[in-house]
Formats: sequence, structure tokens, C-alpha cells
Amino acid sequence: MTTPSDLKQQILALTREYSRQMHASFRPAADPERKPWQEGTTIPYAGRVFTKDEVESAVSSTLDFWLTLGKEGDAFQQELEAFLGVRHSLLVNSGSSANLIAISALTSPKLPEARRIKPGDEVITVAAGFPTTVAPIVQVGAVPVFIDANPITGNARCDQLELAYSSGKTKAVMMAHALGVCGKTV
Repeated sequence: MTTPSDLKQQILALTREYSRQMHASFRPAADPERKPWQEGTTIPYAGRVFTKDEVESAVSSTLDFWLTLGKEGDAFQQELEAFLGVRHSLLVNSGSSANLIAISALTSPKLPEARRIKPGDEVITVAAGFPTTVAPIVQVGAVPVFIDANPITGNARCDQLELAYSSGKTKAVMMAHALGVCGKTV
């Protein structure tokens, strides 16, 4: 008789083989099994990179019906905490949720009154970005103040920060990477 544990192990072994056959172009660059890019094929959006281990972990979590956090999420949080040298980390489902949590945390009554974001306070952000960077500012009752983006790089025009700053009104700067180019601006 096949036990649920035996079935799961069979499924995961097949998952690894499926990933080996189907995901060769998504392996890390140094992986000898990575399929080289060929002219005429698409370059995957966001440069997805994963291994058979990660595919197996995803399927394993699904089989155990841990669709949020669970042991894999807990393990990731602990590894991230150790890597960063911090006491706590919080795994979220998206950058949008991370933005909301970050701004919401700054409204906490545990913060000193002078540092807390309250309704009507200003938060500087970039005009050409994701709506999910601006929406949390509005959700907590703050007022977004926009600076421009460099049309060549997509990065925020940080030279405009001082002009956007208003003493007594500005409480934070909220920036999320949105298609900008790291490093020097052109």
C-alpha cells in the first residue's frame, strides 16, 4: 500500500525531473545545466532564475496546502533575519503589500509623535512610479508630494528632494524601484 508520504516523494521526484527538462533556461548562470540563450528566443521578463530545489519547495508547499507562509516562509524569514543581522523580518506577497506595511508602520502610536506620519502629513515620492507606491500614502491619510523622474533612466530626480521638502509638513520619502537604472544618471 502506498502511503501519502510515499506519494508525495514520488510527486516531488517527478517535479524535479519536470523542472530539469522544462526550466533549463531559468537556471542560475553558473549552473552547467542552464540552457544558453539563442538568438530569436525571448528573454524572460524580470529574469526569473530558479532551480529544481525551488520548484520542488513550491510544489511541496502546495501539496501540504501551505499557500501562505508555512514552514518554507518561516524558514525564509529566519534565514533573512540571520543574513541581515536583525531580530525580525516579515514576508509579504508582493511589493505592493510591502509598501503598505512600510507606510502603515510609520503611523504606529509606538513611534514618537514628532516622527509618526499622521493624516495631512506630506510624503515625497516620484511621479512616474507604480500606483501602489502612492496608494498607501493616501490610505494612511498622508499627502503625496511628487518629484519628477529622469526621462532617460526612470530614476527619481533626487536633486528635487530639497525643493519638495516642507519643514513641519514632510515626514517621509517613499520610493520604490520602478524600472530605473542603478548607478550614475545619464
